Amino acid sequence: MSELPQEAPQQRWKPAWAATEARIRDSAGRTAVRTAVPRNSRVSKLDADLLDDELTDMLREPVSKAMSLLRPQLVDKHRLEIDTAIRAVLFWLSAGSASRRATYGQSLQNLTYESGGQRDVLRRLRMFGALSIGGAYAWSKLTSYMSMSGWADAPQGSMRRKVWRVLDRLERATRVATLLNFLAFVATGQYKTLLERLLGLRLVYARPQVTHSVSFEFLNRQLVWHAFTEFVMFALPLVNPARARRWAVRNVRTVLGLPSVTIDPAVAALPEHVCAICYSTEAASTSLSPDSAAGAFADPAEACAAVNPYAARCGHRYCYICIQTRMMAEADECTCLRCGQHIDRIWQQI
Repeated sequence: MSELPQEAPQQRWKPAWAATEARIRDSAGRTAVRTAVPRNSRVSKLDADLLDDELTDMLREPVSKAMSLLRPQLVDKHRLEIDTAIRAVLFWLSAGSASRRATYGQSLQNLTYESGGQRDVLRRLRMFGALSIGGAYAWSKLTSYMSMSGWADAPQGSMRRKVWRVLDRLERATRVATLLNFLAFVATGQYKTLLERLLGLRLVYARPQVTHSVSFEFLNRQLVWHAFTEFVMFALPLVNPARARRWAVRNVRTVLGLPSVTIDPAVAALPEHVCAICYSTEAASTSLSPDSAAGAFADPAEACAAVNPYAARCGHRYCYICIQTRMMAEADECTCLRCGQHIDRIWQQI
C-alpha cells in the first residue's frame, strides 16, 4: 500500500504565493516612491520669469503714454522708477499676498513658493520682493550717482575711491556667485536665483497631480503669421498697384461685355500730330477735364504737338519720351489712348 502525502496538496502553492506577493508589494512601493513627488521643470521656472517680464513690458507702454500726457520728458527722466513701481505692484498683488505665494508667471506654470510654514513663506516672500526689486533699484541709483560724480576717478587714498573699489569688488563677487548658483540650478533644479537660496525659498508644483502639457498652438500661429508677413513684404514691391488696377478693370469690363478700355471722345478727336499723352497730362495738371481742355488750348497743335513722333501699330502718334515711358510703366497693359488697341511696338515717324 502506497504512503499518503504528509501535506495536503492544495496547501503547496501558499509558500510560492507568499514569496511572489512580497516581491509585488516591494516593486509597487518603489514605483510609488518614484512617482509620488514629481520633479520640477527647470524650463517652467525660467519661462515664469519670461512671462513676468512680458507682463511688465505690456504695462509699461500704457503707463508711459499716460505720464507723457502730463509732461513729455517725465517718462525718460524717471523710466527706472516707473519700471520699479510696476514690478513692485505686480509682486505685491501676486506673490506678496497670502493666498497666492507665486507671481502671475509662476501661477501660469503651476508653480508656487515653499518654505517651513505658511507664515514663514509669506514673510520670506515679502523680504525677497523688497530685496530683489527695491535692492536692485537702490543699487542702480547708487552706481549711477557714483559714475556721474566721478568716484572712479577720485584721487588714490580718498574715501570715495575706497568706497568705489569696495563696491566694484562686491559687484564682481556677486556676479561670480550668481553664475555658480545658476550652474547649481541647472544641475539640481533648485533655487533659481542667489537670493532664493539665501532665503530658503523653493519653487514647487502647486498641484503635483496636474499634468504639465506643452501646447504649441500659439507658437504655430506665430510662425505662420511671421512667414506670411515675410512673403507679403517680399511680394509687395513686385506688385504695381496701377497696373493691377488696370488689369482688374479690363477683365471686369470684358466679363460685362463692355470695351476693355474707356476712350475719351475729346482725346479721340484730337488732330493726328497731337500727342494724346501730353494732352491728357496737361489737362490733369491744370485740373481740367479733357472736354474743357479742348477749348482751353488756343491751338492744340502748338501746345501738345508730338516731339520726335513715334507711331504704334494703330498709326496714332506720340512723343517718343511719352510713349516709351508709358510702355515701360504699363508693360503688357499699355493701350492707345485714342483707339484702345494694345501697344507693343512703336516706329519712328519722319
